[in-house]
Amino acid sequence: MHTLRFHLLSSLIALTVLIVPPAQAQDELGDALNSIGQQYADGYTQPVTDALGADLNAGLFRTAEVGGEGIIPGIDVYVGVAGMGALTSGSAESFRLSDEVIETESGRRLRIEYPNTDLPTAFGENESPGSADVIDEQTGVPVDEVPLPASLIDTPIAPLAVPQIGAGTVFGTDAQVRFLPETSISDYGSVSLFGLSVRHSISQYIPLSPVELAVQGTWQSLSLSGSDDGPNPGEIVDASGWALNAQVSKSIPVAPITFYGGLQYEQFGVDVGYTFQTPDGNTSTVSLDQDAANSVRALAGVSVTLAVVQLNVDYALASNNTVSAGVGIAL
Repeated sequence: MHTLRFHLLSSLIALTVLIVPPAQAQDELGDALNSIGQQYADGYTQPVTDALGADLNAGLFRTAEVGGEGIIPGIDVYVGVAGMGALTSGSAESFRLSDEVIETESGRRLRIEYPNTDLPTAFGENESPGSADVIDEQTGVPVDEVPLPASLIDTPIAPLAVPQIGAGTVFGTDAQVRFLPETSISDYGSVSLFGLSVRHSISQYIPLSPVELAVQGTWQSLSLSGSDDGPNPGEIVDASGWALNAQVSKSIPVAPITFYGGLQYEQFGVDVGYTFQTPDGNTSTVSLDQDAANSVRALAGVSVTLAVVQLNVDYALASNNTVSAGVGIAL
């Protein structure tokens, strides 16, 4: 009988392409995810959600100064790219599961019996734990045997890069936009991204403040859709999150260097809905809701401005530590 296929496929392939080298993802992720159930998919992909949330909520600012980055006093325009990398050393490399029961559209109940051992997540170097048995709940008769995937990739860092544009100021307030139009990723589907940050200067209310102070709020949304000719052609992954931070920075008068830091509270969640085909030819729909591990991060960094070119790098401590770097033009 045909192997039980759980098509989390198109969307999570696109999701993982964002943080895994494309050749690796295209060759391996499809095989890794085409035969796992809801609980397994949840445990297997949780580190991917953690890394994506850590990455997207990084690189949101380069200084706490509002209205002083550009060559025109009080007016800022910034166009650049932020590159982020979530360190995977703290990511789970294994998980355990009890048996799982799914119900097809025809009402048939199938029980998936997983091995009583540690099961690998997407990140790590663990081999396949073997197979899971699929049993008809009513008759107790084995229906199929499902091969379980090994870890996808063993990497110390999960990178991501996003374009961003900033402009301001109005009454000590500026805004920054992250935008990626709907973009096809090979034959696996498409991805789009939108993010908006609004920042307000606090130091403008403090005469002779020795440092720059600001607060910022950010909201971001990531959408992933399956390919038109795949089993899940519509939107499959809806990911979104927000972040609130307090920023501080200090510029060196005799050098184009600014030291900055901040404390950030954040949330990032991923909703996944997909359809798979069962051994009896029916289909069943599964949904996953995952929250990224990071909720609070503290970060510190340095920014260097050379004429109109601005470079920055920072490091953040959180559940998933993150390094971020940016390059852009500040006018």
